[in-house]
Amino acid sequence: MQELNTVDIYCQVIDNYGDAGVCWRLARSLAQHGLAVTLWIDDIARLSALRPALQADLPTQCLDGFTVCAWDAETAFHQPADLVIEAFGCRMPADRLTAMAVMSNPPVWINLEYLSAESWVSEHHGLPSPHPSLPLTRYFFFPGFDLLSGGLIREQHLLAERRVFDGTARDAFLARLGIVLEPGEVLLSMFCYPSAPVGELLKALQSGPPVLCVFPGGLPKDCEALQLGAVRLRSLPFLEPDDYDRLLWSCELNFVRGEDSAVRAQWAGQPFIWQFYEQPEGAHHVKREAFLRRYIASFDDDLAALVTRTWHRWSGDMQTLPDWPALIAALPNWRGHAGAWAGQLGDQPDLAARLLGFVRKIR
Repeated sequence: MQELNTVDIYCQVIDNYGDAGVCWRLARSLAQHGLAVTLWIDDIARLSALRPALQADLPTQCLDGFTVCAWDAETAFHQPADLVIEAFGCRMPADRLTAMAVMSNPPVWINLEYLSAESWVSEHHGLPSPHPSLPLTRYFFFPGFDLLSGGLIREQHLLAERRVFDGTARDAFLARLGIVLEPGEVLLSMFCYPSAPVGELLKALQSGPPVLCVFPGGLPKDCEALQLGAVRLRSLPFLEPDDYDRLLWSCELNFVRGEDSAVRAQWAGQPFIWQFYEQPEGAHHVKREAFLRRYIASFDDDLAALVTRTWHRWSGDMQTLPDWPALIAALPNWRGHAGAWAGQLGDQPDLAARLLGFVRKIR
């Protein structure tokens, strides 16, 4: 078996910040395994919104244990790594593909796919796809929620750090953000696409217990008032990824969108509502239902029905309004299930470990 020491990850930013966030986390996770990782990204400025220490005008820089390079940084180009990953179907520059093809021992070439809970994932995970004209084979690697998939990105010490995040640590973290909860106030985080019915939610929440809803990345345009009855709103800047994790740990209910924040919400072990990235012909609804079938399998009937109605309404595909006060009241019960779900996922190998195991089998 050949040595596996270096990794190239290619990322083209399409879905807002999600693609950049996933690739940054994957690069850091692989670096924690002792590998020399280079992240090639076509929008360093977008990534720097998440990691302000990055300088958008530098084509090559080191941060978080790996190297970040601009997509077209020709002066930084080196021999292809032992493992080359194209994230989400992007295509690396043609000259780099050619360089791989002429090597006596070509790299293992992986296409990291989008996350899905659909049943067909296990059938396609790990399948080879020979290049039509070059002596190279690309392998499809699907993140997922069971042992027949590629797993989820999880840093080596993440769950241990979350376990010691007690009430004192929570208070100190929130104070650092300038957040002080009033007695009996429920803390929610809100990160959503513009199509989400935020206004409807905020109006409905006014009939329940006091709520503080924080918006990392800023308030939506239609939520200018900072106090709506029993609901307080608070705008936050974009948080660095580790601080975003801590915010998710701190909140009693998290609204998340896309892939990266949804995975982090699951590791938080708190109730969450996931707005899927909209796709043609309602494909995102199919993905939502596939995930919900797994996620609510252990819920009692009433909680399962309440959560399902809420997720459906948040996705905009039904007219029946969910009972938001009832949902808030159900949070303690839901939290127990969310913690068990996080524990179940945490018992499985993480994505980086599975990826390296897969690569070493075929290299």
